[in-house]
Amino acid sequence: MGKEGKRLVLAAALSFAVLIAFQMFSPKAQKQTVPMAASAIKAEITPEARVAVPAAQKKAEEKKEVSAEPALTGEELLFDTPYAVVKFDTAGGKITGWVLKEYKENGKPVNLIWNNKLNTFPGTLEIPSLKFYDRVIYTAKKTETGAEFMVTVKNVVEVKKIYNFKKDNFACDITLFIKSLNKEVKKIADAKLFLGAGVNNHFIYDSDGIRIPEENLGAIKDKVVPFAHMHYLDEKLIKNTFTYDKRTNPDGTFEMFLKTGAKETDKGALSWIGVKDKYYLSAFLLKPEAGYKGFEHAVLYTPKVKLSAANELKGNKVYEVPYIMPLVALLLPEFDGEKGAEQSITLYEGPLVYENLKAFKAGLHRAMEMGWSWFSWLAIWMLVVLKWLFGICKNWGLAIILLTILVKVITWWPTQKSYIAMKKMQEVQPEITALRERFKDNPQKQTEETMKLYKEKKVNPLGGCLPMLLQIPIFVALYAVLANAIELRNASFLIWKDLSTKDPYFILIAIMIITMIIQQKMTPSTDPQQAKMMMWMMPIMFAIFFWSLPAGVILYWVVQNILGIAQQVMVNRGAPAA
Repeated sequence: MGKEGKRLVLAAALSFAVLIAFQMFSPKAQKQTVPMAASAIKAEITPEARVAVPAAQKKAEEKKEVSAEPALTGEELLFDTPYAVVKFDTAGGKITGWVLKEYKENGKPVNLIWNNKLNTFPGTLEIPSLKFYDRVIYTAKKTETGAEFMVTVKNVVEVKKIYNFKKDNFACDITLFIKSLNKEVKKIADAKLFLGAGVNNHFIYDSDGIRIPEENLGAIKDKVVPFAHMHYLDEKLIKNTFTYDKRTNPDGTFEMFLKTGAKETDKGALSWIGVKDKYYLSAFLLKPEAGYKGFEHAVLYTPKVKLSAANELKGNKVYEVPYIMPLVALLLPEFDGEKGAEQSITLYEGPLVYENLKAFKAGLHRAMEMGWSWFSWLAIWMLVVLKWLFGICKNWGLAIILLTILVKVITWWPTQKSYIAMKKMQEVQPEITALRERFKDNPQKQTEETMKLYKEKKVNPLGGCLPMLLQIPIFVALYAVLANAIELRNASFLIWKDLSTKDPYFILIAIMIITMIIQQKMTPSTDPQQAKMMMWMMPIMFAIFFWSLPAGVILYWVVQNILGIAQQVMVNRGAPAA
């Protein structure tokens, strides 16, 4: 195998390594799922769920349940904003629904609040030192910009919550006023405001909203889009993960439990804390100098899944499938409870859209994780350019084609130099072969004479690898954009309904293979046998690794191949014959 062949294999191997590693180490959040569609349900999920905890915690939990007050029934209060319909509950003065107007999943508007009794809803306030856990009915009224909630608990506390919604973003400002009415508690250092858990997109349905059959229950976890806890401390993005395990009981049954305990953020300037899934974010934004700390925990949600009627005939089994649901709260700075104190916080409940998050100037856009961190900046800029192109052509497929052309224009000169370098390598190959034969017994002299020849002929032996090396960061960044950007969700082009998912017709894969074969056939080579092998091996290998990638990525690669063929034709026609 000649040196040129080795370089091609090395470049191809590097590309494959990047693709494999990207697939293996990228978070599973890149996989797509669709929330529960009531019209397509073929199974029932029981409303009852439980939180599984280690045995050591059970007694404390049981004691807490015994002493807990009965559930309160409050009144609903709806507020219509330009972006969402928000539902409040006077029982606790909390937010129980945040339905986005412009975003739908499976034909239904997205509700960013998890409507489950295990959720500690946004706006819930706890002050353990005053034994206040928001189990009270607030007096509420709507205002022009939101809603106000007030409550006074004799000899305990006076609380006021004011929600003012922004007109230009998916957010509202929350103003809290807390005053201790307990003469024994003058300093309050344990007040906690909850953010709660978000989006209901974690149930057991496939991409069409159809119940997963019994035989595929083992693949449930791969269909789930998990949540991620994260906060921005001292201008650094920090993520915490929570895991679970199962324990076998003496009677042979088993139960799930959380392995990870609650965590508080370290000391520092906390700009925001939140929880996100693949497309949406819930977060508290703060003044970094105010001294807030974050509290991150989770509950283990294990709904009992009853199989559909068809599957019940196989044994009438009931499955418990665990989900880790986030529990995020804000620890308020210590304040004088006797005098009372006011706290100002901003709540963001909306999609992961770069312009929206960047507008807060608080590093909130860092929540958009576009693959590996060292490619993330390129992915963000590629998304910005792609959206600009979409504004021109009004179609995401055309925007990807225009982006590919733009990338080709930018990389035209170095690619041209690389093609010419490969052509020159082909031209000097007879002389290199002669040198190898002449100095076959003196490897050092052979290397010296070969390098001298390269210098005389102005040939760069590594120049041919540059086109593929240039493609790697661009390709990885585009993959991250198409797999994660909410703007590309359900983006259609010609016969393809969703460019963010794999091509169901495999047409683009077929075109990609054909164009790669043509490219390999046109590429200058110093070894005919080597060229023949590469002409078939590389397209087949790329097809294998590209098989399940988003159709938009393959569309980019196909257009890039076609443009590469055109450029190669120009080089071959313009260069002198060997």
